[in-house]
Amino acid sequence: MTREFFKPRLIAPGPVEVPPAVLEAMARPVPHHRAPEFVTTFTSARVRLAEVFAVPGDDVMILTGSGTAGFEAALVTSVRSAGSVLALQAGKFGERWGDMAARLGHRVERLSSPAGVDFDRDALTAKLRAMPDLSAVTLVHSETSTGALHDVRAIAELVRRERPDALVLVDAVTSLASAELRPREWGLDAVVSGSQKGVMTPPGLAFVWLSERAWEAKVERGSYYLDLQRERAAQAQGQTAYTPAVSLVAGLDVALGMLLAEGLERVWRRRGALNAALLAAGAALGMRQLAAHPSPAVAALVVPDGVSAPAVVRAALARGATLAGGQDELKPTLLRPSLLGYSDRYDAVAVAQLLEDALSDVAPATPRGVAVAAALRALEERS
Repeated sequence: MTREFFKPRLIAPGPVEVPPAVLEAMARPVPHHRAPEFVTTFTSARVRLAEVFAVPGDDVMILTGSGTAGFEAALVTSVRSAGSVLALQAGKFGERWGDMAARLGHRVERLSSPAGVDFDRDALTAKLRAMPDLSAVTLVHSETSTGALHDVRAIAELVRRERPDALVLVDAVTSLASAELRPREWGLDAVVSGSQKGVMTPPGLAFVWLSERAWEAKVERGSYYLDLQRERAAQAQGQTAYTPAVSLVAGLDVALGMLLAEGLERVWRRRGALNAALLAAGAALGMRQLAAHPSPAVAALVVPDGVSAPAVVRAALARGATLAGGQDELKPTLLRPSLLGYSDRYDAVAVAQLLEDALSDVAPATPRGVAVAAALRALEERS
């Protein structure tokens, strides 16, 4: 029997599908990174990135590296050596930032919440009151491993009330350009993201915004390459301290222009509607959402009892789709489809049917003809 042809689809929460215009920009001849042509592109990308961060006019650093490099840069630039850090963790990436702070020599306390569950405010208040010398709090806005969107604004308000001198450092790797994010208004001190998620560019760039009080922190230099003070001085002149990923910056500038042309709040609504459609399709197929408050960036779906999530991931791959599964203890039961990249409502319909087909390949009793209808209803409700 001849194998059926399937178009490759990337439906994971990063890397994501990239717009053709971005790929075209990246395929152009590479300019020298000190040439005026690149300075113009780099300056444009920085201006546009600040607007997508909802901090127009501020410095947002563009680093060659992953989002993890950006978070390390924020820590070593704004948190004094051996300072105490409270790591809020409700998934893999919250744990990672706590591990990183400990590796960098900080005294780390942790407050954990079950996967997909909001942090208990009373427990957080008690933890803050028990740490009189607290230097910083790390937290994840959109926890990619669980599909949860945490209330960064409320948490930052609580930190400011209980420990006004502590910095609030936020991982916005999958929330940037997918969920409402207002660093200034919410009293945040560091916001970190990356290129391979909501800004629809291939992996390789990290973004870091710091508040003025974070910039003013008297911290001894803890890194050579990730020294944001040095980068800030260079980037103000349209340069970078070290050789940048020139082609990625060219693509980033185009992608940011596309997002701003659509309008940031429209982008937030569209991403929310697409994710709601995936969650509705999953529910129609007997799956349940893991997150109490779902992120627009990823639909974390728990497969029906007796079904192997890795088997569904393999079935999707056989149909041409790279579908993210769960991580660590969630691997046996969790699927994480995402339309975080270059996607519209018709992609949501296609992915809904793909989920139905892949699940049916593994579990023949799966309801048929229900996922697309559920996705369409969810899209209509959000229109």
